Amino acid sequence: MVDVNSVFEHHFGHFTPDEVTAERIAWCRRLPANWFGKQLAQWQRKRVIRGLEGPLDLRLDGIKMRVVLVDNVSERSFVFMPWRFDALERELMLKLLPRDGVLVDIGANAGIYSCLAARQLGKSGVVVAFEPNPLMVERLRFNLGATLADCTDKPRIDIQPVAVSDDSGSMSFYVNRKNLGASSLSRQHHSRKIEVDCRPLLSVIEDLKLSRIHVLKCDVEGNEDRALLPFFTDAPNHLLPACVIVEDNESQWQQPLLEVIMQRGYVETHRTRMNVVLQQRRQIKLSESETAVREAVKTSSVAGLAYREKTRS
Repeated sequence: MVDVNSVFEHHFGHFTPDEVTAERIAWCRRLPANWFGKQLAQWQRKRVIRGLEGPLDLRLDGIKMRVVLVDNVSERSFVFMPWRFDALERELMLKLLPRDGVLVDIGANAGIYSCLAARQLGKSGVVVAFEPNPLMVERLRFNLGATLADCTDKPRIDIQPVAVSDDSGSMSFYVNRKNLGASSLSRQHHSRKIEVDCRPLLSVIEDLKLSRIHVLKCDVEGNEDRALLPFFTDAPNHLLPACVIVEDNESQWQQPLLEVIMQRGYVETHRTRMNVVLQQRRQIKLSESETAVREAVKTSSVAGLAYREKTRS
């Protein structure tokens, strides 16, 4: 068995699947989006995973990913059942992102949202990807690099290896070894605990000198209220995103997150199997000072940076 923690030193294509595996995956992705399709995909998925000795290098929906199917539900879902994995949310994100758009991806995981956005954006676009789990940061970095390797107009990519929360500092992060995407700041029953840096979202956005956000996606396993409520309480109008995609963990929240977001002029437009989607009810009016900020801080002013990863102090 290949050590999945050491495979990212190889170039993309090193783990290209054989023809049988590739066809089985393609067959699953063509299945109907219903109960019968789910059962067939799960059956075929077990056959594929049973025969694997390492990761797979796959081209899916225009992006390149090195997927590790044994320890991350999000990667398995996107590979075998994309019609069950945030299909509406991903389509909506791409429709709302112009070439110079800005995606803020909180809980970026292996980079599915970030890679899809990066592939669509031009050199004036920005992807800010937050992921505190070091194992997932490695996958995220690799997948973004592979996806953009043949692009001439690369967007700016900011990988932030920190957790977004309501305060700055170091916090315990509980790693779910069976499903790395379910690791969290709050689930203490997971077997491994590490310390990660935390920062408030607005502080990071201001440090990056962003003047606008088109889509904000947040999936942090029940800590969405702590990650987003301070931002939507204090953010100036010009930083309010056009669309918010937030994982529906309302039963775990201790604060009325959706109510606070709606008070800033949003309306719930979709509620899917996993997420709540909110969009601005109408275009938010900017004050003269906020308009000046947006004009002065052009995203394209830093578009030449292909990658800028935050380093821990």
